[in-house]
Amino acid sequence: MSCPHCNDTGSLSKERWDFYDCPHCDAATERVQLEAWAKHEGFDCDTESLWSIYQRGKAAATPA
Repeated sequence: MSCPHCNDTGSLSKERWDFYDCPHCDAATERVQLEAWAKHEGFDCDTESLWSIYQRGKAAATPA
């Protein structure tokens, strides 16, 4: 399900590259944690691509 406030971007402006400031869902927290993990693991990927890959994986793991 998509957050009507941030459209699952974590940002109230609904832009993937803006501040992670949506208090209505877990997307902002998930993005911060995902980016910290990726940085720790040494992944060299822009944040928009990283978030898209994560979202697709999460959707694929959700039962229909």
